[in-house]
Amino acid sequence: MKNYLLYLTVKVEVEIGLSNLSETITEFEQNTAYSFSDTETVRVTHTELLPTEIFNPKS
Repeated sequence: MKNYLLYLTVKVEVEIGLSNLSETITEFEQNTAYSFSDTETVRVTHTELLPTEIFNPKS
């Protein structure tokens, strides 16, 4: 079997009850659960939530 490293982009929309975006991202990264399941021919061997870099989008 061959092994490949795939980087997937997942879009997540959230409503926040915290005072700022930084706190929201921290809470989400520390407390969220996610899952990618195997298929008939592909076995998921590892997943990792990469840290979010905070940026200021153009208004």
